[in-house]
Amino acid sequence: MEAIDTNSLLQLRNLANRLPDSLTEPDIQALDAIYHESLEDLDTPESLFTYTLAKAMRKHVAGGQSQEHIYLQRFDIPQIRLFELLIRQFPLANLSQHCTNTLLTDALAECDYPVLMDIGIGTGFQVANIIAALADKPGNRVKHLHVIGIEPFADALTAAAQNIEQAGGKAPFTVSLTTRTAFIENLSIDDMRRLLPEKHDGIFANASFALHHIQHASQRKAVFEMLKALPVQALVLSEPNSNHFTTDYAARFTNCVQHYGALFRIIDTLPITATEKTALKLFFSREIDDVLGHAEAVRVEKHYATAQWVQLFAETGFQLRKRDATFAYTTLNGTHLETYLPDRYATVFDGEEITSLFWGE
Repeated sequence: MEAIDTNSLLQLRNLANRLPDSLTEPDIQALDAIYHESLEDLDTPESLFTYTLAKAMRKHVAGGQSQEHIYLQRFDIPQIRLFELLIRQFPLANLSQHCTNTLLTDALAECDYPVLMDIGIGTGFQVANIIAALADKPGNRVKHLHVIGIEPFADALTAAAQNIEQAGGKAPFTVSLTTRTAFIENLSIDDMRRLLPEKHDGIFANASFALHHIQHASQRKAVFEMLKALPVQALVLSEPNSNHFTTDYAARFTNCVQHYGALFRIIDTLPITATEKTALKLFFSREIDDVLGHAEAVRVEKHYATAQWVQLFAETGFQLRKRDATFAYTTLNGTHLETYLPDRYATVFDGEEITSLFWGE
């Protein structure tokens, strides 16, 4: 099933071709009509996706003013349940983390005093899982693991410290944590070196769905160059495969429809309730709001397509390596982990690469 009906998509695409500066008053009225018509049937996947696109476009026209319609309150679910759905049922998050966690666990296990640098560590959920996997891994050499957590939100770091302490307490090796409340692009190489312990035999940097928030291409390049110069043994990167970095609104609309349309179709395959499916879609609708609704100066969801990340690795001296690994599973809810690409792993749905998983040395 398509995520959006063809007639509405054609109308919205025609309007997107005239955004941001060439909409007429009849165009605005047509956009409003599509929005209100979609609200009348939010229980169908096509109408809900139409709603998310039209709402974002109306927000852009109105200069960033928008709010969720009151009708959508019936799809609210507890935040903890939403988090559980994302991690356990949504295959892009689950398979991506399973892949990178496996790769990192294998590499860390070969060191005595490794450093795991997590860029955008959040609440430390992924790092805690890596510690648990490392603790259970046969032949693990680790005597002490030092975790460096870089995260712009202090509240998240408080939770990360608790989660990592709990995981470390169950491990047969010691674990220490150093955190820095900052955006990675605002740190210098001297700042990064000060975060390192005196004794270490390998630095592995992990960035899961974080680096696309860096606003400027020059800043992304500088971050990659800094990590290469540190030097890290590997930069492990997980990112969606879609170009939302472009300033061309029509191109961004096309890429947004393709990427989030696939995400919405994936959600429709999950073995969860209809209300939970809608709640997940509304979670991602906030990203659509940013991609299509915000002005260029304040957008933050600036994804690169896979080829753009590949180019950035090459420009900054990294070599992409397909590190061999044995995965406990490679398929979840209709999405599979592609293990036969020459330079990366990927999650694939209906033949389309949705997220790209890189190991750069």
